[in-house]
Amino acid sequence: MPPARLAPMSGSYVFTLTFDHLVRDYRLHLPPQAASGRPLPLVLNLHGATQTAILEEGYTGMDASADKGGYLVAYPDGTLISAVPQGQTAAEVGYGWNAGQCCGLPVTRHVDDVGFLLRVISDIAARTPVDLRRVYVTGMSNGGMMAYAMAAEASGHIAAIASVSGQVEIPTIHPSRSVPTLEFHSVDDPIAKWAGVKATDPRRRLSVTEGIRQWVRADRCDPTPDDGTTIHGPPGTQDHETATLVTYRACHRGTSVALWRFTGSGHVWPGSTLNTGAPSTWVLAGVGQGTTLVNANQAMWNFFERYALPASPGT
Repeated sequence: MPPARLAPMSGSYVFTLTFDHLVRDYRLHLPPQAASGRPLPLVLNLHGATQTAILEEGYTGMDASADKGGYLVAYPDGTLISAVPQGQTAAEVGYGWNAGQCCGLPVTRHVDDVGFLLRVISDIAARTPVDLRRVYVTGMSNGGMMAYAMAAEASGHIAAIASVSGQVEIPTIHPSRSVPTLEFHSVDDPIAKWAGVKATDPRRRLSVTEGIRQWVRADRCDPTPDDGTTIHGPPGTQDHETATLVTYRACHRGTSVALWRFTGSGHVWPGSTLNTGAPSTWVLAGVGQGTTLVNANQAMWNFFERYALPASPGT
């Protein structure tokens, strides 16, 4: 017997499923437009390493954006990022994703997060109408890296992705189709460093620019990008802070590869007001300054709306 149709609500439903012998869960927010019964687009929003789905939902504020844009948004939980010390809970340690080379136990244990997320999509579609040609993935940090992994390894199911403060963590990608990609990343990110991490093998340095170049090659774009007008912070306050949209065009089958390149801000979700005041007021430790020069939720939805999977395979 199919599950009862879900009703829109201000918060989120929580669902549990078993995949690959692991019991896992996800949160699902339905916008008011779901009451119409028509299939809606779906965005998977993935938390960063050591974080959880409920924290991602609160930090990104995407429920309100989904209500405005008329799309479903799901927040799955990854698996344990590290062993749980005595006296702590799994939620206190936090979760992560196997996005290639990052991060933690999900990588060393070879967790099939691509398969899990595809299962989440099908589970949601069994509960509420989903436009399966318009499924998108985004995420913060390790979650953004996982969005890139979905584009590379499940491109037949994902219409487009947007990564926030997370670069490509797969040394060589082989998507089965061209996938539109968008990244938000600061040159001054103190965690997911712009230049990547030191490695003897240069293919494993995994810088932001090399990840972008991988997708430019995979999507067969013109390798010369267009730089948009740089946005500057208010004079005298955040005038060292900038945001520039870099776009690679003329890609295969009308796709594009884009990067919002920031300076001055840190390892943050653009548009969130956290860490945007004086440093003494910051609540997120070690990530640097927040930025409101660009609203990531609105910018990525504007990007996603342009793309859908082809109506039939191979077209």
